[in-house]
Amino acid sequence: MPTLPIPPLHLIVLLPVTVAAFGFFLPRRLFHIVLLVTHAVMVVSAVAVFAEVRWGSQLVEVVAGWPDGIGIRLVADRYSAPMLLLATTFAAATFLFSTRASYMDNTFLFVFMLIETGILGTFLSADVFNVYVLFELMMLAISILIMYKRDQQSVYDAMLYLMMNFIGMAFMLLGIGYLYRTTGVLDFWLLQERLAELSDPRAVVIPYALIMTAVAMKSALFPLFGWLPRAHGAPSAPSIVSAILSGVQVKVGVYLLVRLQWTFMPAIDASGFFAVLGFVTATVGFLLAIAQKDIKLILAYHTVSQVGLIVMGLHGGSDLAFWGGMYHMINHAFFKGLLFLTAGIIIEEYGVRSYDKIRGVLRRMPAVGVAALAGVLGITGAPFFNGSISKYFIQEGLQGNLWELAIYVVNLGTLLSFVKYSTILFGRPEIGEAKQEQPAERPSRDPFVNGISLIIGAVCFAGGIFGGPAVALVFGPEYTATGAYSAEKIVAFLVMLVLAVAAYFGLVRRVDGVLAAVRRHKFSFNQVTVFLTGFFLALLAYGYVTV
Repeated sequence: MPTLPIPPLHLIVLLPVTVAAFGFFLPRRLFHIVLLVTHAVMVVSAVAVFAEVRWGSQLVEVVAGWPDGIGIRLVADRYSAPMLLLATTFAAATFLFSTRASYMDNTFLFVFMLIETGILGTFLSADVFNVYVLFELMMLAISILIMYKRDQQSVYDAMLYLMMNFIGMAFMLLGIGYLYRTTGVLDFWLLQERLAELSDPRAVVIPYALIMTAVAMKSALFPLFGWLPRAHGAPSAPSIVSAILSGVQVKVGVYLLVRLQWTFMPAIDASGFFAVLGFVTATVGFLLAIAQKDIKLILAYHTVSQVGLIVMGLHGGSDLAFWGGMYHMINHAFFKGLLFLTAGIIIEEYGVRSYDKIRGVLRRMPAVGVAALAGVLGITGAPFFNGSISKYFIQEGLQGNLWELAIYVVNLGTLLSFVKYSTILFGRPEIGEAKQEQPAERPSRDPFVNGISLIIGAVCFAGGIFGGPAVALVFGPEYTATGAYSAEKIVAFLVMLVLAVAAYFGLVRRVDGVLAAVRRHKFSFNQVTVFLTGFFLALLAYGYVTV
């Protein structure tokens, strides 16, 4: 059976930024072609790595051949290889989606590829300090893209995002130094060995709390998510930026949350802490999403909520819930990335951002409207769409205790949020009709926009129809997903949908004054630093009590 050649892992990481650096001086159109080829190579390379890991063995590379513990180890295994494939595929799709956008100049593309390098490197890295460096790289690049259009609000949001993350990274750096002083290594696997040999596990509680506080911030867990709406929902941030941040970049933090938890497991197990925190994050996220009018902020706060749901699955203590959480990471990338991409096009077309001023997207922009509807069905867990499978696995894995009830609460909140969001799809398109005077410039007629939107929408549908086989193919464990299509589950979804519609029209629309007060509140820099300190102290106390 023929196999694809497997490139060295460090070349996969360095390819995006290297090509971007050399191609920066090319004419814009030629640069686009070069990057299109680069993305194709990256996808093929990721497929080759994934195939080798899935049906062969994990790939390990120590950069420059240095001994273990000194050199940086890159590892592609059953957890990182699917994330690598997701990141390269999604980046290629978003690049194609926006390839004709006016903002896609050489500078933008270079910074965008820099983020890709950071994401790929973090998924493959097995060295804590290397992860820190890549976090810093992505933080600077994301700040540049948030303020790329250089309006006053976006510059303010970018600088606030930068300062918030600088504080988080200071926690991480301090924790890394403390950890290295205690164990003498920073490699994940070597750390695990050294931690198992400690006579007093409490010796690493402080560095653990420092590092995990920073990672929890990157994961946008409660109460450290104040940066995320400013980054993902920035008023002038291009839709491709919001999509790549919410679809893939935030998963880097969630992925590391699990990786580092496994690394520290011989000394500290905080799974219960993060499972509870996941539920709180999911609940607060959808409540804040319901309060918003800006469609990008609705999506941004719901990224917070979905991260909480994923963390619940990953730390729920059940293999089925764990793999459901892993599958939901992939599903969320597609349906939330799709929703952000289509939201950007809708805002361009209508000239407004408030959901109550946008109507009739399905009639005015049929392809974009259908794609957005597929994203809504995916994120709400509608039967036969991808979100229904991963949510089913999480719920079944947590069955028989209060966690199952918690999943129902989160699902109902998600439905309520997207009943509100979906009002933009229906009705008569009465907003922004003046833009029809220039039909040739309408973004909905860009074949890349329509085509990529519909393809991602089809992926959301295929991920539901073939959910069980998809989990087996991507991760290995074989679980039947037929229960997700059962009459009981379909009826349960419809009942919850009716409740969500009733709650929206009977309650949410009647308390807009209260919701307006919530909308006006934004987390300040001082508040975020207090939250960081409080989170660190809470995790520190949990560690000392449970070790």
